[in-house]
Amino acid sequence: MQRFLIPFASLVASAATAHAQPAPAPEPAGPPSQPADQPPNQPAQPPVEAAPPVQPPPPAPAEAKPEGPRKLSVGKESPGATFTPGLNLQGWFVYDESKKSATDDTKVSTSTFRVKRLEVSGSGDLIPGAVKYKFMFDLGRVIDTPPTTNAVNATGGAVTVPNATGPFSTLQDFFVTFTGDYADVSIGQFKNTVSWEAYQPATKIILPERSFIGAQIGGKRDVGLRLDKTFKKFMYSLNLFNGAGQNTTDNNNQKDVSFRLEVYPIPGMTIAGATYDSIGYRTRRGTKDRWEGDFVYETGPFKIQAEFVRLQDVLVADADPIKSQGGYVALAYKFPEMGSGAWKGVLQPVVRFGYWDPNADTNVNPAMATAANTNIVAGVNDERMDYEVGFNYYLRGHEMKIQASYDRQQYDNSSTKPANNEVIVATQLWF
Repeated sequence: MQRFLIPFASLVASAATAHAQPAPAPEPAGPPSQPADQPPNQPAQPPVEAAPPVQPPPPAPAEAKPEGPRKLSVGKESPGATFTPGLNLQGWFVYDESKKSATDDTKVSTSTFRVKRLEVSGSGDLIPGAVKYKFMFDLGRVIDTPPTTNAVNATGGAVTVPNATGPFSTLQDFFVTFTGDYADVSIGQFKNTVSWEAYQPATKIILPERSFIGAQIGGKRDVGLRLDKTFKKFMYSLNLFNGAGQNTTDNNNQKDVSFRLEVYPIPGMTIAGATYDSIGYRTRRGTKDRWEGDFVYETGPFKIQAEFVRLQDVLVADADPIKSQGGYVALAYKFPEMGSGAWKGVLQPVVRFGYWDPNADTNVNPAMATAANTNIVAGVNDERMDYEVGFNYYLRGHEMKIQASYDRQQYDNSSTKPANNEVIVATQLWF
């Protein structure tokens, strides 16, 4: 029995001792032990870290599209010659309403859709840095009423035939320019320099239609020679024209000369002046003079532009010239982007006040107006005031925009000439 208890007590004591000792700590994870042939003092090599996964590029915005080539290479013997196409599409809806007469309150209204402009253009360099060119056709002009010419047929009777010259012709601009450091010399057909607003491209005007004075006397094209150059702080343009008008050869030895100077004193500001005068045969019918001042300032969302023009026209040979004048002031403000998706754009409300006096020396009554006492530039209307409000909605800047305007046209002799209300809704696609 004693021999049995002694081994049993020893076994119980050994079990108790083993239970009281803590379990051995696990070996730390790490690289495998050094090989037997490696020197004991050489540190273990650190584990090689895996290269981080390459992140895919962020997706392009939904509106981003690859930009196509703006210029095409042309010419077989002119390295670097280019051609840049252009297109301007403008569609309008126009609504006019006025009283039947000053004494009749019956309302008379007209409305129409119209193709305002379909301008196809091309420009580029033939010899880079030396010779460039531009041309433009307005195919929308084919719907205009062509001017007519009286002629005599084979039997001696009078007939009227269409005349393909004048504004009816689709040719707008055409000129070749020889460039230089201080002057670019152009020969061809282009706009004269009267009216800052009319001198700008039709794609960038502040309302669907130019101001009344800008549309009446500005933007007129003629054939001639031009010297101009734009620098950082100023621009000048000196022109010599036939004076006969668009798409027409000269029919006399009188010429018209114009000069325009623009200065840019601070970013966004333009102060300009222009003159336009007939030289030679100053008493003949059609002799004209223009003197103009302009101011434009755009800063942040705000924009103001204003013009004033003084005119003098000989309407009857050897008679005293008729003096007229007019101008406008326009204010605009751009709101931040609004809308979403493809219709996200910038809204710009505009207000404009315009004034036109066709005879600054006489208070002309439209009922008694004749060519002798009224400026034929603007017809037989008396002093006219335009009160306009409108907006531009820029979907892609000037390349795609929607415009609308309301114009209240009033006359000084309102008892003779009733006021007219005009609404224009326009859309433009341009590149």
